[in-house]
Amino acid sequence: MRARFVLLSIFLAAGAVSPASASDRAERKTAASGATQVVAKIAGREITLSELRLELARLGLPPADPAAERAALESLVNRNLLAQAAREANLHRKPETMARMYAAQDEALAEYYLALASQPAEPTRAEIEAFIAENPSLFSARKVYDFLVLTLDTKHFKEDAVTPLFDEEADFSRLSRVLDKAGAGYVVATATQSGAALPAPIREQLARYAPRDNIVVRGDKDTQIMKIVAVRDERSDPAEWPVLARRMLLEKGAGERAEKLLARLKKDADIAYYRASAAPSPTAKTE
Repeated sequence: MRARFVLLSIFLAAGAVSPASASDRAERKTAASGATQVVAKIAGREITLSELRLELARLGLPPADPAAERAALESLVNRNLLAQAAREANLHRKPETMARMYAAQDEALAEYYLALASQPAEPTRAEIEAFIAENPSLFSARKVYDFLVLTLDTKHFKEDAVTPLFDEEADFSRLSRVLDKAGAGYVVATATQSGAALPAPIREQLARYAPRDNIVVRGDKDTQIMKIVAVRDERSDPAEWPVLARRMLLEKGAGERAEKLLARLKKDADIAYYRASAAPSPTAKTE
């Protein structure tokens, strides 16, 4: 059988910002030059360049992009205005609000500590070269995949009955006729995806696939059948490979160090669980 069943989730985030006036650009240029640390003032409260940089980092925005600076500053302005309005309404004195504030403070402190404590060592040149050689689907053999994607209600996806209707087919024509006859709603679309942008298990799996092979993403409500219709080589500059490999090694190392740190802290801590429905399973406790 050509159909493979995997779970794939892709999250996209986008934002829009409005253009700044000439005075805004001048003020931002002055702040960036170091002449002043104040980038804005809201009802007497100054927002500093340091705060702006922290907000850029919090939002995951590039620090040298003017559009990103505008988005980060807008976020700071909105948050300050809303927080001021909340204080004027005495919301900061309510028990629920105080609990949320303490939780947010702990979350920020925990994230910052984890980021510092999980910082991995700089990968060596040999490690970078080995990573490039061990992951051809990211570098020398990078591919682009063209898909036909059929989406239907999961309640209509009966594996044994539906799979033979698309498994060896070049497209979804045969399956579509059956679904039309049954009155089952569905949508067919096209998609193009670089294998390098996918998680490692999916990327490595796709590297073994060819046209007419299928990926089935089965959810509680909808099921997607992704049929590969074409596979192309994706051109990439070998000079850029070491930079990408270094970044991925650092991310991988940080993730591994974070997992080990949390495991050690949990092992050393005296943790008692008093709500059975929220406590870890016995298997998770012994791992």
